[in-house]
Amino acid sequence: MPILSSRNYDRNTLGNVLKQVVDAVNAGSIGGPTGATGLPGPTGGSTGATGPTGPAAATGPTGPGAVQGPPGPLGPQGITGVTGPTGPGATGPQGPFGATGPSPGATGVTGPTGTGVTGPAGAFGATGATGPTGATGTTAVVIVPPSADPHVIGQVWNNAGVLTVSAG
Repeated sequence: MPILSSRNYDRNTLGNVLKQVVDAVNAGSIGGPTGATGLPGPTGGSTGATGPTGPAAATGPTGPGAVQGPPGPLGPQGITGVTGPTGPGATGPQGPFGATGPSPGATGVTGPTGTGVTGPAGAFGATGATGPTGATGTTAVVIVPPSADPHVIGQVWNNAGVLTVSAG
């Protein structure tokens, strides 16, 4: 959008024209075309040269002769080594096997079978009478009545620790 150019601006349009000029400057659209980008300069070294090493310091004097201390305690005993292989010898050779007996072996004589006869079974006896029934024990019943009136005629309820029969 072109900016209005005049030598005599109207006071009412002067503010609008000035705003258009400021916007154009801020947008960077004033001036000629941008030239080509130049070549990059040479890259410098990453570190400088190392300086010379200083002179070595003098060694200090040796101290007076010291008396040797007592010897330290002995270290723990080492682990016992592996046992070597057993040599040839103490057991003699195995003796020969004995002769095997005849196969199959002889079977003994079977004894005679008994000749007894089993007799007939006897008749069963009559069933005896049933004995009397013993006394029956007592059955205990635990009742936990409700703690509020159930409004059922004849129902028992717990009225603050007093058993009460509901009137309905």
